[in-house]
Amino acid sequence: MRRKLQVDDATVLQPHDHVMWQGEGDGDLYALAGGALAAGARRGEKLMFVAQDPDPARLSEIPALDRLLGSGQLELVDIDAVYGESGGESGDFDEQRQLATFEGVLADALRDGYTGIRVVADNTRLASGDEEGFRRWLRWEQVTDRFQCASGVTGICYFDRAALSEERMADLASVHPVRSANSAEPVFSFVVDGDAVSVTGTLDMWSADQLQRILDATPDDRPLVVDLSQTEFVDHHALFALKGVASESRPVRIRRARPIIQELASLLEIPSPHLSIE
Repeated sequence: MRRKLQVDDATVLQPHDHVMWQGEGDGDLYALAGGALAAGARRGEKLMFVAQDPDPARLSEIPALDRLLGSGQLELVDIDAVYGESGGESGDFDEQRQLATFEGVLADALRDGYTGIRVVADNTRLASGDEEGFRRWLRWEQVTDRFQCASGVTGICYFDRAALSEERMADLASVHPVRSANSAEPVFSFVVDGDAVSVTGTLDMWSADQLQRILDATPDDRPLVVDLSQTEFVDHHALFALKGVASESRPVRIRRARPIIQELASLLEIPSPHLSIE
């Protein structure tokens, strides 16, 4: 089972952790990067720090920093070099192309003898565009969550809370299984675990709009398997939302729903040709 928790120490992060880290400004970003990258170096991982004009002098707390930089184990990369000059904000952003980039980085790292890759990235600007741009970013977060769940990757997403609304912070928290201790506990989480999306928390009328936003950004290139075994409460709003995104090209399968949820779904005639309850 995948780790789902809050942490206050970046050195404890492990492969498969997809992390949302909240902070205030560059000071918190570089403090996070110093601890997380030093821990990755001890694990023998390939390291990447993605930020706007990354400054190596502010990472001086990392042991043997010059050696890591000189050998190429640690790369400092500008945001534009990873996501393009649009920073992921334009309609040209392609999550599959971006996924292929990171898959290539991982393959090269494993070939070169590293145990995996660890990426610390300031994603604040990427999540602060217009509504359509943010929807695309939420979709990317779900694409990379599946990649990180199945691969030797530790992905640490930093967001400056001063630049993003509470609503966007809540949406981002819901699609990251690991979060910094100073972030609010999301009403529900929607993260990949094995071959399904594991949902925890509460799905009710108060979280219905947020769930709809997450579902609207969910990749539609494969069936959506939703595991409800860890939810505390599910009402008809969530069931109708899942039915609404089910289609012939992207069927939805609800897995491990409690009997009361199955009874509610049957009463409301939720199951359809494209949505099933297992």
